[in-house]
Amino acid sequence: MASVVRASKYRHVFGTTAKREDSFENLRVATSAWDSNFVTANPKYVAVNWAASGGGAFCIVPQALTGKLRGDFPVFSAHQGAVLDTAFSPFDDNVIASAAEDHQVMIWRVPEDLEEREEDVTEPIKVLRGHGRKVGHVAWNPVAEGVLAASSSDNTVRIWDVESAEVRQTLGGFGDTVMSIAWSPDGTQLAATCRDKKLRIFDARTGRVEHEAASHTGIKGSRVVWLGADRLATTGFSRTSGRELWVWDAALAPVTRMDVDTSAGMLMPFYDAGTRVLYVAGKGDGNIRYYEFADDKLHFLSELQSPEPQRGLGVLPRRGIDVPRCEVMRFYKVASNSLVEPISFRVPRKAESFQSDIYPPAHAGCPSLSAEEYFAGKCAQPKMVDMEVIYRDGPLVVGAGAPPVQSSAFVTVSAPVSVSAPVAQRSTPASQQPTPATQSPAPERQSPVSQTRTPASQTQTPASQNQTPQRQPSPAPEPAELISLREETARLQLALNQAQKAATDASTRERTTQQQLDDASRQLSEHEQTARKLQAQIDAGVSADQLHAVESKLQAAVDDADSLRVDLDRASTQAEEYRRKLEQATNKASEHEKTSAGLQKDLQTAIQAANALALAAEKAVDNL
Repeated sequence: MASVVRASKYRHVFGTTAKREDSFENLRVATSAWDSNFVTANPKYVAVNWAASGGGAFCIVPQALTGKLRGDFPVFSAHQGAVLDTAFSPFDDNVIASAAEDHQVMIWRVPEDLEEREEDVTEPIKVLRGHGRKVGHVAWNPVAEGVLAASSSDNTVRIWDVESAEVRQTLGGFGDTVMSIAWSPDGTQLAATCRDKKLRIFDARTGRVEHEAASHTGIKGSRVVWLGADRLATTGFSRTSGRELWVWDAALAPVTRMDVDTSAGMLMPFYDAGTRVLYVAGKGDGNIRYYEFADDKLHFLSELQSPEPQRGLGVLPRRGIDVPRCEVMRFYKVASNSLVEPISFRVPRKAESFQSDIYPPAHAGCPSLSAEEYFAGKCAQPKMVDMEVIYRDGPLVVGAGAPPVQSSAFVTVSAPVSVSAPVAQRSTPASQQPTPATQSPAPERQSPVSQTRTPASQTQTPASQNQTPQRQPSPAPEPAELISLREETARLQLALNQAQKAATDASTRERTTQQQLDDASRQLSEHEQTARKLQAQIDAGVSADQLHAVESKLQAAVDDADSLRVDLDRASTQAEEYRRKLEQATNKASEHEKTSAGLQKDLQTAIQAANALALAAEKAVDNL
């Protein structure tokens, strides 16, 4: 039987790496072992974690400044430890947050004279203090302005009000270091993966753990990303070091599990909510796989392969992509310690007009809530912008100095409907449904954009409605048989509706039961595989206690390495200070030697003068 090719607008999306002259060269990318992307971007700038001695720094390069960066380009330097993560504000392209090993989060504003500036930027606009150990990740709330999440090695995630520099909530309950964090699309929940091999979803405002589940079983790290309002994807490792990609529902029940390959590098997931495409890139290799997420399944589209391995990736917000050239995604790849390459993903079309079918609305870069409204419990959906505005006017830059976004550019988008909810739960309540005798066909579902426009036919009143109705003669009474027949028809119609609902419920229960059977079968297969692996470990003489001991020693070694790195940085700073003081002492000693030589010469001159005077006195005495 012939195979059926699944229809998709993004089936032929392809990726292209930028040329050398369009990349960013002569950089000094940090070499930290921390699991970080190393680079982040917005339509105006690209930020890179910087390799700095005696402290921490990062560099921000304008998007237009491609090619080789001058050697004395300014960096942002105020941290006392290495910078581990950075994140641009979604509502101001000139504001960025940085996290570092010195237990602090700093908020910076990019100076307007950045390209001409010669001295480093050393004054952040805010310093957020309170974490007990190094801060590994920062993430801005996608809806509320000035709300920032920061995870730390003290096994907490803190929710900050940036304007007041106060911690508004602390998320705890982690058994080990937090490996990644991700906000839900409406900013009310925060998902986090942890080294204790668990995935958690928190209510970010109350701090309550809403859901918790056992995740990837490997000892390496894992990451999480939201796939819309009620689905999540995680990447991690199995016990045998196989790389895995899992999809979860909002209650953290597994939906899809996929074994990707076997490699040592972390899988970095990036989700484009507009196109519903999940990009998965591997650290240490040059592959970027991408899948379309539909019907709770990941449909493989294609794979970009490169001989150059990637150390990290940053993604450009959709309001910054090149719409006229049908670009749907752009990454910034850390190809080496001195090179960052843009990678553009495009739909292969030759179009001379806006392609609305592949460009749903994008985040507009405007907050829907203030921090006070958010922490008071108010909820809102992100503001969206019509991509045709970006097609016409170019990338949308937001923040201070940027032209304001016209209100006509915003698109009204209703709250997303849970894809996991049964159809019967989304139907109109019985009290609002029409009776069977008068029930009309359901209207076709419209897009969010079309729902905001009212057809002219709905805004005009027919002339017949404005006229005074004429009196009609009273109709003759209907026969009793016809009335009885109509009542019987209505009763049968009601019974039919109830039977259809019962059939739908039965079908739903059957699907649920089948899913449970499939899950049980899969779990049985996994248990059998685990039993075989355990038996192999027993045969090899390796016990679970020994594995746990090795894992604990490995974690202790990692912690010791982190502590030693901090001590090394501190010792380096002290050595630099001692070297400076030694140079000052040497200079003073040299000055003292010069002064002593001058004084000795003067003394010899005085002695000679005294001898001459004595000789003259003796001659005078002889003459007398």
